[in-house]
Amino acid sequence: MELRQLQYFLACARCGSLTTAAEELFTSQPHVSMVIRELEQELGAQLFTRRSKGVELTETGERVYGYALRALRNAELFASVSREQREHSIRIATNNSSNMAVMLTAFYNEFTGNGKERELYLRFTECGIEKMIALLSAYEYDLGFLFVPDTKRSALRYMIERRQLAFTPLLDTDLVLYVGTHHPLASRSSVTAEEVAALSFIQLEDDFFTVEDLLAGEPAFRRKRLEIRRVVLTNSDHMMIRMLGRTDLCNLGSYWLKDVYRQYDFRRIPVEGMEKRVAFGYLSRKGEPLNEDVSAFLEFLRRALESDATG
Repeated sequence: MELRQLQYFLACARCGSLTTAAEELFTSQPHVSMVIRELEQELGAQLFTRRSKGVELTETGERVYGYALRALRNAELFASVSREQREHSIRIATNNSSNMAVMLTAFYNEFTGNGKERELYLRFTECGIEKMIALLSAYEYDLGFLFVPDTKRSALRYMIERRQLAFTPLLDTDLVLYVGTHHPLASRSSVTAEEVAALSFIQLEDDFFTVEDLLAGEPAFRRKRLEIRRVVLTNSDHMMIRMLGRTDLCNLGSYWLKDVYRQYDFRRIPVEGMEKRVAFGYLSRKGEPLNEDVSAFLEFLRRALESDATG
């Protein structure tokens, strides 16, 4: 029996669908079906009842679910012992965020510098919320940092509760427009939703919890297909920085550190009526303590946020 089989089994049980589980695991439905069939053959028992709308755990499957969950948790503990013998470790997933890169770099220097002579194993990835949930559920990452519009709070709660995850908000922030210093709006202290509707944008590839959803109720967007005009889609911060600095394209987003783009020729302009509408916080596994290094990074981040708010 392999840990991979247990991961596939747990995903199918959570999702109630082989197809949905395949999407979560980034593989195909036939492959998931094959892995589950092999596991059932190994155990000599049927784990799922196949229905027209998905799958349900059998009585045996319910028992195996608890065993599998504990087995994966124990496997993670074994892995963490190996890492701790070798080095300190932090594994962070996040929505695309230059802020987080800044924070992790500063924390790395503080953690390893000033004659401390200690190493830090850092694993960092940027992804959408749905993938982030899958990574934390599979014990591949410790924390997931994300932005959640207030219109999607209940949807997030539904998605994470069945995966035994918790969301901890750190602060509420605004919906803002990023433009280059040469842009016609660069000198403005705020913009309206109607003005946003007339602009062209470079945006990150769509995520289920996009902050753009906040504009859906605005009259200008009810008339214009409920979306901004995207000219460029990217998953690259380098592309974002280059385009904002050298074109008239804008970016609609949020922020949680005021000075992160000060090194670039950008302006951050609040969108009127969208103040404190986006929560920034993190996902963690419910009821499980964080390791000492992850806790140290959270404390470092909280201090940075407090300093930024009062600075």
